[in-house]
Amino acid sequence: MKADTKKRVALTTFYTLFVVMLLMGTRCESRVHLTTPERDAKHIAELASTIHSEAELRAVEKLATEYEIAYRKSYGGAKAIYFKSLYEPVMDEAGERRAIYRAEEERVAKLEELFDTSLSDLEAAWQMPLGSESDELNKIAANNATIEGYRAELLSLNAEKEQLAMDIIEAGYPQDMLDKIGVIDSEVEAVEAKIAEVEHTNAIIRLSNRLQLQRELNEECREGGSVEVTDATNCSLQ
Repeated sequence: MKADTKKRVALTTFYTLFVVMLLMGTRCESRVHLTTPERDAKHIAELASTIHSEAELRAVEKLATEYEIAYRKSYGGAKAIYFKSLYEPVMDEAGERRAIYRAEEERVAKLEELFDTSLSDLEAAWQMPLGSESDELNKIAANNATIEGYRAELLSLNAEKEQLAMDIIEAGYPQDMLDKIGVIDSEVEAVEAKIAEVEHTNAIIRLSNRLQLQRELNEECREGGSVEVTDATNCSLQ
């Protein structure tokens, strides 16, 4: 038993020393080499001038912070503050440039999304089977009736939300009633998404008629439900 205990103690001691040495080595590897505040700030500026991504910005910010900490530890707070005063304007400019790049990336991403959506819409429009003009107008009319139903549902949900908001104030803001507000908001978003989907379907119907048959639908014929087109410009209700 004593031999086993000594062996465990020895292994524990060795493991502890190994961890300490590993940590010391890691710290040594992460330490920056200081020259002068001016030279080191210039090095940060050179790196900052190449920043294009968020990751690059964070990496240079981290390096600058490491330099600042090293100056504080080696020379005191005054020199660290001086070094910070040299590199901070550079990093501010880099952050502003990154914001410009980010805005451009978002703009390009939206354009790409719009382009992809347009291609999908074109493909759907070319593949959509078409009937007579009356059939197409009746499709739109049926979809619009569905939309009106969804809008009535939205009005009901918003009225319920308004009443619930007043009830919450009177009840002293209980959590269960506040949670109900979130549920209603989710239901509103879901109905709005359904409306957008049906409106998009109508847009595809119109596009399909233009592309395949060079036909502009006379949507005045939608009113009143089922329709019969009598000529190019007139229609009669069924």
